[in-house]
Amino acid sequence: MPPRRWKVPRGEREARALEALRLVGLQDFAHYYPRQISGGMQQRVGLARALGVDPEILLMDEPFGALDAQTRQLLQEELTTLWQRDRKTVVFITHAMDEAVYLSDRVVIMTPRPGRLAEVLEIPLARPRAPETREDPAFVRLTARIWERLKALGAAQPPAPAKQTPA
Repeated sequence: MPPRRWKVPRGEREARALEALRLVGLQDFAHYYPRQISGGMQQRVGLARALGVDPEILLMDEPFGALDAQTRQLLQEELTTLWQRDRKTVVFITHAMDEAVYLSDRVVIMTPRPGRLAEVLEIPLARPRAPETREDPAFVRLTARIWERLKALGAAQPPAPAKQTPA
């Protein structure tokens, strides 16, 4: 729910918004419209909106899925930095195995249709994580383990075509 619904005074709402934009590196773009900023910046605005209400739990459903690889990695690093600072619980949904390993302390592997919990994999990599973490042999092994588990579950198969009913 937005802060104005909580009857938060306008000045405090603006201060929270500016602080949230600062946290994601967009303080200089506070008065820009969405069409005036890049896709990566728009994703950062989404993160700032979530941080602005100071939630106990942050739900992120494929927030970086539509981004190019460079922007995606930069935002992963930014999210890691924010997590180090605030230690919020983040539920991060992704189909990218390396992203799951890099950002998580635990990865929940789901079965294909219907989605059910198949395995919870602990990620014992040290924090804070840096870009070099991706080169760590343990990181590579964990990512490969997730891939093997997904293949065993049949999740690595293309979806079956939808059944069509005759007209």
